[in-house]
Amino acid sequence: MSQVEKNLEVLCKLAKELGATNAVSFNAKGVVVDERARLKCLVPVCDDYGLNLMCPPYVMSVQEFREVLAKYNWAILIQIEEPIPAEMKKEIRQAYDIAALYKSAKFMDSYKKSFDPIKLKLHRIVHKVEAQAFMLGYRFATGFKAGSCKLCPECVVKNSQEPCRHPFRSRPAMEAVGIDVFKTAENAGLPFDIPPKNKTVWNGLVLVT
Repeated sequence: MSQVEKNLEVLCKLAKELGATNAVSFNAKGVVVDERARLKCLVPVCDDYGLNLMCPPYVMSVQEFREVLAKYNWAILIQIEEPIPAEMKKEIRQAYDIAALYKSAKFMDSYKKSFDPIKLKLHRIVHKVEAQAFMLGYRFATGFKAGSCKLCPECVVKNSQEPCRHPFRSRPAMEAVGIDVFKTAENAGLPFDIPPKNKTVWNGLVLVT
């Protein structure tokens, strides 16, 4: 086993110790980039589009990310699983379409209470794994998280042109730079269901070499 592979094992172990359900290293060529992933930020338009510095249009383009990704050899996929609350599953079954579901204040309140803490936890794990990779000598280690940044109740970009309040902690969403999370997870050996059935699976990524 090479030193790089040993270090990747250390980083995966750290992710699990911090609370990840799964963490695996794999060849960075398995990270799938597809313009359609970025398209889904716009169709249907995400609530955070243009309102979050870690989301489009503020992050690098898909083509720019594809060029950067080509310089990496390894990646770590980090997952956290969370059961879907019974009441939320009931609302999903009763909804006549997705638009109606997301217009439901009750559903959105339940969604945020159930999953925002999980996404924040994953964000912290990605940040710490990236930081440890840097300490191991991988100076270009870079992390990506699940969904829009939730470090602040409201991003500074909404009402001002101020810089990010947490520049060393905030990280872009995987989809924001064009990563097909579903296919990437399959390539890493950690597939999940879309749409989710009984649990949600949140994914983060750290590029390390």
